[in-house]
Amino acid sequence: MLKKFYEYIVYMGAKPAGDFSASAIHTNMLEQVFGSGRASSSLVRSYKRSFNGFVAKLTEEEMQQMKGMDGVVSVFPNEKKQLHTTRSWDFVGFPRQVKRTSFESDIIIGVLDGGIWPESDSFDDKGFGPPPRKWKGTCHGFSNFTCNNKIIGAKYYKSDGKFSPEDLQSPRDSEGHGTHTASTAAGGLVNMASLMGFGLGTARGGVPSARIAVYKTCWSGFCADADTLAAFDDAIADGVDIISISLGGKTSLNYFEDPNAIGAFHAMKNGILTSTSAGNEGPRFVSVVSVAPWSLSVAASTTYRKFLTEVQLGDRKVYKGISINTFEPNGMYPLIYGGDAPNTRGRFRGNTSRFCEINSLNPNLVKGKIVLCIGRSAGLDEAWSAFLAGAVGTVIVDGLRLPKDSSNIFPLPASLLGAGDGKRIAYYINSTSNPTASILKSIEVSDTLAPYVPSFSSRGPNNITHDLLKPDLTAPGVHILAAWSPISPISQMSGDNRLAQYNILSGTSMACPHATGAAAYIKSFHPTWSPAAIKSALMTTATPMSTRKNPEAEFAYGAGNIDPVRAVHPGLVYDADEIDFVNFLCGEGYSVQTLRKVTGDHSVCSKATNGGVWDLNYPSFALSTSNKESINGTFHRSVTNVGSTMSTYKAIVIGAPKGLKINVKPNILSFTSIGQKLSFVLKVEGRIVKDIVSASLVWDDGLHKEYIVYMGAKPAGDFSASAIHTNMLEQVFGSGRASSSLVRSYKRSFNGFVAKLTEEEMQLMKGMDGVVSVFPNEKKQLHTTRSWDFVGFPRQVKRTSFESDIIIGVLDTGIWPESDSFDDKGFGPPPRKWKGTCHGFSNFTCNNKIIGAKYYRSDGQFSPEDLQSPRDSEGHGTHTASTAAGALVSMASLMGLGLGTARGGVPSARIAVYKTCWSDGCRDADILAAFDDAIADGVDIISVSVGGKTPQRYFEDTAAIGAFHAMKNGILTSTSAGNEGPSLVSVTNVSPWSLSVAASTTYRKFLTKVQLGDRKVYKGISINTFELNGMYPLIYGGNAPNTRGGFRGNTSRFCKMNSLNPNLVKGKIVLCIGDRGGLEAAWSAFLAGAVGTVIVDGLRLTRDQSRIYPLPASRLSAGDGKRIAYYISSTSNPIASILKSIEVNDTLAPYVPPFSSRGPNPITHDLLKPDLTAPGVHILAAWSPIAPISKVPGDNRIAEYNIVSGTSMACPHATGAAAYIKSFHPTWSPAAIKSALMTTATPMSARKNPEAEFAYGAGNIDPVRAVHPGLVYDADEIDFVNFLCGEGYSVQNLRLVTGDHSVCSKATNGTVWDLNYPSFAVSIPYKESIARTFKRSVTNVGLPVSTYKATVIGAPKGLKINVEPNILSFTSIGQKLSFVLKVEGRIVKDMVSASLVWDDGLYKVRSPIIVYAVE
Repeated sequence: MLKKFYEYIVYMGAKPAGDFSASAIHTNMLEQVFGSGRASSSLVRSYKRSFNGFVAKLTEEEMQQMKGMDGVVSVFPNEKKQLHTTRSWDFVGFPRQVKRTSFESDIIIGVLDGGIWPESDSFDDKGFGPPPRKWKGTCHGFSNFTCNNKIIGAKYYKSDGKFSPEDLQSPRDSEGHGTHTASTAAGGLVNMASLMGFGLGTARGGVPSARIAVYKTCWSGFCADADTLAAFDDAIADGVDIISISLGGKTSLNYFEDPNAIGAFHAMKNGILTSTSAGNEGPRFVSVVSVAPWSLSVAASTTYRKFLTEVQLGDRKVYKGISINTFEPNGMYPLIYGGDAPNTRGRFRGNTSRFCEINSLNPNLVKGKIVLCIGRSAGLDEAWSAFLAGAVGTVIVDGLRLPKDSSNIFPLPASLLGAGDGKRIAYYINSTSNPTASILKSIEVSDTLAPYVPSFSSRGPNNITHDLLKPDLTAPGVHILAAWSPISPISQMSGDNRLAQYNILSGTSMACPHATGAAAYIKSFHPTWSPAAIKSALMTTATPMSTRKNPEAEFAYGAGNIDPVRAVHPGLVYDADEIDFVNFLCGEGYSVQTLRKVTGDHSVCSKATNGGVWDLNYPSFALSTSNKESINGTFHRSVTNVGSTMSTYKAIVIGAPKGLKINVKPNILSFTSIGQKLSFVLKVEGRIVKDIVSASLVWDDGLHKEYIVYMGAKPAGDFSASAIHTNMLEQVFGSGRASSSLVRSYKRSFNGFVAKLTEEEMQLMKGMDGVVSVFPNEKKQLHTTRSWDFVGFPRQVKRTSFESDIIIGVLDTGIWPESDSFDDKGFGPPPRKWKGTCHGFSNFTCNNKIIGAKYYRSDGQFSPEDLQSPRDSEGHGTHTASTAAGALVSMASLMGLGLGTARGGVPSARIAVYKTCWSDGCRDADILAAFDDAIADGVDIISVSVGGKTPQRYFEDTAAIGAFHAMKNGILTSTSAGNEGPSLVSVTNVSPWSLSVAASTTYRKFLTKVQLGDRKVYKGISINTFELNGMYPLIYGGNAPNTRGGFRGNTSRFCKMNSLNPNLVKGKIVLCIGDRGGLEAAWSAFLAGAVGTVIVDGLRLTRDQSRIYPLPASRLSAGDGKRIAYYISSTSNPIASILKSIEVNDTLAPYVPPFSSRGPNPITHDLLKPDLTAPGVHILAAWSPIAPISKVPGDNRIAEYNIVSGTSMACPHATGAAAYIKSFHPTWSPAAIKSALMTTATPMSARKNPEAEFAYGAGNIDPVRAVHPGLVYDADEIDFVNFLCGEGYSVQNLRLVTGDHSVCSKATNGTVWDLNYPSFAVSIPYKESIARTFKRSVTNVGLPVSTYKATVIGAPKGLKINVEPNILSFTSIGQKLSFVLKVEGRIVKDMVSASLVWDDGLYKVRSPIIVYAVE
């Protein structure tokens, strides 16, 4: 039976005391489950800084074994909820320690380039045996060149026999380029390699054990076609496995007029893949030169390395430019403008010498000086000219505004600056009598935007076969450190005397050997795979790249950035052999005669064999169409199973563009054997609205799911999370998959990891030592002014100076930093306690208000609309952050609605942003990673407005896990109760150590009038910002069915998606019978071209919340809907208008809206949840100005402030109130702050809220009163541990969670009734009598000497509630006194409630008491 692997989280609680090797422990655990073979590949990530655990790929049986291992708290699925030196390999997830096969030493890579420098340490053959037996090549014997067991063959070609003086007539490399590419593909490991200190680290190739065969075809920078073909001829016959060729022309050629394509075709016939560079003619479209479908065309991508070079002027101003400058500055030098130094003897003028063209500069004027040049060729010609004229340096101003994504090495000190800085330097020269400057040595910095495609890399589309996507993929090609010829100048310019053994270069020439090495790595695991299969594996496992960073999209990056580890196990491959390519060529118009010559067989082109490009079994799909024409393309493909023997794959189309319909038939493929081939058809129909649109087809067998392995507290001292977590995974499934399975490690504040596991592996992980729980990485949902005034918290309220030291961590969709709500005017630097960072991005900057910002995406899969930075593209995170801590912004409104001053609860507080939510939801793994960072960063309050549909056990719930470790560190977590109301038992965030916040209304509501042609007016609800100009035709949706789409009036009356006929509703107002608040009806009408919609409430939903629709809309009652329907049916030309909304008072407020989730608590029945309510309806707050206000694509209304409803809006109100209390009482525990909020909350009405406390908890927040609660119900970690003992958690689990020696005993087992909680709840079987005792203690935080009397208010009929003692007398601040509350009797209703109030005459400390019946 096929084993299925899933990612499981193995939670192991606290980290062990003292130093420990996380990798060793976790790997050892995995090895105990299934031996050493799989352990390293199974371990996905280790948790190590604050608690202990890991994520691993396990079978269900292995997960069960892991569950039972010593030290494991729990194991649960990770369901849904990314060297310097050639650190380029590490950047694509291909570490030095990756699993390798012994067959790698039999792989031979043929490198067609400029030769090789055999003495380089990168080609040392120590440890190598003799060449593989299959090798048939030779090493041309030369006095100055010798092969070895690494370089097993070497030849050179010069068909014209004409050599330049600098050419070495042997395979030895005098240029450096060939040495660089060969070492990138297959160089050995060389420690401490660098270019004069830059890029210091270990240089290595992709397959260090592979052999190299050298075919020198390039001389002095040029490569003759004849020599290229001669080299192909030899290489194929010699027995190489992969051919790497980093050269090409300026333009693409027909396949059999291109020596690279010809050679690659014959290589393919012999089972050899050819890897080629895409070209360096970008960023122009149609510039890719290597386009043959049987070769691999490789574009360049960046890594996280870039170089900056500062220019310092005599006035001490410093300007940052780009270059790789190895020269050490020696003081200041005279500075001159090139335009002021023309070579007049050579007949040049200033208008030419300003560009520093060759020979245009006067040596007598520039010698010994730094020259300012206006550049037109990335500075290469300018620097060369200045160098020849005797300048000591050059500052090159970017006259063409070229992208600065790669740095060049120049023959003299140089820096390439922007035009603005150039103008400032020119002004300095003109305004100074003796201008001087110095060019500093470069510094290496991180490129946080990487990976993206640099400007030089050639772009598609394919000029030869338009509907064949090229390039195929990208690989690192910018700032690559690799071996070099020590006789070649590092700038590649004669006269530059700097020589080195390693050099840093950029180009698709550098990308190509990365793909070559990756292909060779795959070949070492699968020696019988065809070239097409290897190519398919690389393409289908490539990491998707961002269209925001690469506007040319797939024409820039093809299938994405290589991932060699994943490519070894692609699951399926699109295989093709010679006959497939011959059929393709038939379809391309090549004659039978030509093809027979090429193939050497009896190939025939016929109707049966002619294959269009759409039928070529290629791992990408491309369609070209005339502008605005409709598309109807059909692709025939087949995939071969190379994964699990028994497997079922489902087709998923991701990101289908607007206007296109993409179908796959069949959409499920079931395999029963390895090597089995199944076919499918992909159809694309519709019309595109942009020049280029794209989507992705994913075949998914669901074998490996992401699981979170929670391991509790992080181990004490330093520990290697990655090593521990990898070791655990290796114990589960060996070393082969561990590194690729580990998705993320949690290590800063607690311990754990995310891993891709089968279900069986998840079960094994559950049983491992140190694992608390393993659960799926599921997606959570966002629980989506005068609200502060409404709860008695005015703008002029008393504040402390400490408020500015409060840091609120917001886990949400990010933030829009330019919003006025986050202006940092008047703020000082961040508090000293802050340990966080602001991820540097070109499109995002922190300030003294937003002091930290990070983003998380464990699966690395971004939708086109997602911004890969902390910036908010959804609006939700900006809204919640500004509600909690936004600054005061006058005259804020949503297009005139809600006009007033927008402000947060603590305007002086700081904000730390943790972006965990994206357009498709919020993954558990990312939420836990954000908690890990936020706790370690030093935030004071955490705000989380997200949650699932159903509650989970405490240590299988990421919000509960994170909040527990936050509580351990003195941080209160404020969470939203959920939007699944009004159903009972729908509250989702229920842990006792977090604050669960329901939503309440304020006195704001919105009405929208509908005026008919008969002058009758009906009032509905919505937030309608549109101003309709006059009356429009009115039609009933049931009279406008989309019959072509198979719909009838009985469906179109509900305005279901696509059910309306656009020809009938376009330009009209549509009457729809709506459900779910009319959202689908309005969207459907919007897409069909209606100008407005009147939605009749078919389900009689309560009207306490108005929505924003993408077109003018109003939701009316059923009665008004009948009257409008009658008007339509009785009028020949019915017309109507929908007016702009008006704001009115909701006199019933506050009450809990239906959407807000209700209790009781499904995990611990006798713990009341939600805890309290806060404003969550019609909340005006800041918004992302790129997100539609209705959240519907196609709605072009954007605004800086928006009005939104949800418990997501209530949560940050409670967060702000908690932060306000913290500013007065910085030493209070999370439980004390929570108690203060609950016991001072304003009681709410059971008449307005029939679910009573299950709807509103303790009541509506009152931040002013909460600062002085009088008494608090305090609790710390040990109280919650005792509670967990009573809940049945084992001692082993709890020790892992806490990291201490916690014990569960009769003395410490604390039932929920003994937890010192600010509310009382008890559930009983229906009609049974009650006899329940609660033990509580209260801490005096009011007057030092005070006496409180207990009063029970509203004791229900049939119940007796006593408090002993009923008087508590305090003599000091901080004194703690205990009492017992007893509830006895029988209830006569399903739920009854009362209140306990402690009253000293000044403070009233109120707690709800709930008794309810359960079946």
